[in-house]
Amino acid sequence: MSKASPRPALRLKALDNAPVVVELGWDTEGGDRAKHNVLRSPLQLSVKLGDTTRRAEEFKTRRETLEGNSLRYQINVKPDTTLFWELRTDQGSLSMHLNLRGESAAKVGGLRLTFPFNPRLTATTVISAEHAKNGKLRLPAIISAPDLGQMLLSCPKYPDLPARLAGNRAEGWVNLTLELPPPDRSGYSLAFSPLVLPCPTGLEDQSRWPLARRGWFNFLQVNAQSRGAGVWANNVISNPVSSTVFWLGDHVLLLPELAPGVSLSPFLRRTLEFWLHDAIAPDGRIYYTENGKHATMMDPYPAVLIGVWCYVKVSDDTAWLARQIEGLERAARYLEQRDVDGDGLVESPQSGNRGTHAFGDTAWDTYSSGHKNAYVNALAYRGFRCLADLAKRLGRADRGKHYDALADRLKSSYSETFYNPATGWLGWWRSQDGFLHDVCSDVPTSMAVMYGLVSKEQGKRMLDAYWRELTKTTFDRFDLGVPLNIKPIHRDDQYKQFGGTKKDGSETFGKYLNGGCCVSNTYWFLVANYAVGNEQRADKILDAMLKRQHEGVFPNGGGFQNGVVNRMPDGAEFFDWDGNTCGYEGHLVYSWMFLQAVLLREPQFRERVFGLLVPVEH
Repeated sequence: MSKASPRPALRLKALDNAPVVVELGWDTEGGDRAKHNVLRSPLQLSVKLGDTTRRAEEFKTRRETLEGNSLRYQINVKPDTTLFWELRTDQGSLSMHLNLRGESAAKVGGLRLTFPFNPRLTATTVISAEHAKNGKLRLPAIISAPDLGQMLLSCPKYPDLPARLAGNRAEGWVNLTLELPPPDRSGYSLAFSPLVLPCPTGLEDQSRWPLARRGWFNFLQVNAQSRGAGVWANNVISNPVSSTVFWLGDHVLLLPELAPGVSLSPFLRRTLEFWLHDAIAPDGRIYYTENGKHATMMDPYPAVLIGVWCYVKVSDDTAWLARQIEGLERAARYLEQRDVDGDGLVESPQSGNRGTHAFGDTAWDTYSSGHKNAYVNALAYRGFRCLADLAKRLGRADRGKHYDALADRLKSSYSETFYNPATGWLGWWRSQDGFLHDVCSDVPTSMAVMYGLVSKEQGKRMLDAYWRELTKTTFDRFDLGVPLNIKPIHRDDQYKQFGGTKKDGSETFGKYLNGGCCVSNTYWFLVANYAVGNEQRADKILDAMLKRQHEGVFPNGGGFQNGVVNRMPDGAEFFDWDGNTCGYEGHLVYSWMFLQAVLLREPQFRERVFGLLVPVEH
């Protein structure tokens, strides 16, 4: 079997004595992962009769075996009326045909089909172009079972069928429910077609794409819970997070169309509207998560600005932009006003002083970072540039000049403020007391390279210096990416108990954000090294990660996820240096940021994402 032309597999198990599907599994790459059952309980077909809804198994039923891989249930919903439910599997696809015959057919008000997915196995979610706040969506839709594959669900006769995605984190369940019309004698079919994502147009080196295409969807988790339903979340039953929405923006920018009728731009727009209108404090502060906690975080503001720019670039929806511009300018104004000393850099409300053990000011939240934060300011720089471009699109040239000037001022202070001559790279934050907290992470340097905050030559020297120090350590698990930091972080620079009891932080080193492999951080290092010409170094890491992603290491086939675990330290979104899990979610969308590097290896894709910030050499 060629990796470029997989033969998808699908497995279905149904009962003989009742119209019940007890197992359903698929593998769109044609391996053995169809053995997994994505259902936590049997698939449920229900019939609406008047004011009541009854399960199909409550009725007298006869099963027929048809030619090929087909079966049909004859369900006597009335003594004189039969519902026929035919299930056919063929080359990795599934077709369900429903038709109704009999004198009392008019008394059937409709059908309901519920898929009770098992998120503990894998974080199965549903991606649709149309998805409302109450969880309702419309077909066509993609059922995405991470590391198993994706099925495109459609109904040719009723192409806009309604459905609903619902779930609960505490109880550990996800349901997809289809509200179906009553079938007539000829009936209608539901088609479940395996979706193999085509190679992105313009990608010159296509050799790595077969290893990435299935995992590309792992990043796209649609929230099924009532608060924030239909928006991007850590996983299908976890929290939406504002601070990282710019990563979704980049993902959409790189590959906006997934399948016929399923574009990602509406998904990005819904997510942005949630943070701009539904998860925001009365004074305009954007919440970190949907529950309103930690409204002093600083990365939500530039994250949303960047996300909006990505959406408008993909959609050219300037009418929508005009309706949002006031909120965007309010977010930018907050950033601008946080330049408390006039040096062009944004200062966080948190002091960042050692010993505060405070919750951090960014999504890297167990760092007690604050004041002048290199990560925050890199995002703010990109955010100002993005808003300048958006303002110009609306004919607001003066405002565009204003935001460009803010970006210029920030850039003029950036390198001098965060450069550490003792290490040769950039530290993470300079606290209110003036101390530079260099946690020995490449992230600030890598971001500065990608965003043009340092020159290509400067960036290469910094990355080379970091690589030399990394190679002096015992770390050799490049299938996990690279550690977030390569030396222990001082206990008093970490949030509450995360630093452990030893002053130097060595007790907890190599786990979670104190030097653990959180996978997502490797994205920065890969793309920055490609940008400065260190292709061989970056390819060594990327290829090791792609191999792990494609082959899988966990029982469910995941390389960087083991289902929705929701328990520390069993989640496979963080690893120690030996490859042991030390996370809590089990599935965290950011773990697949590194797949973007498959495209961002090439200048034309870096131009698409970062061309606004820095000229890309072809």
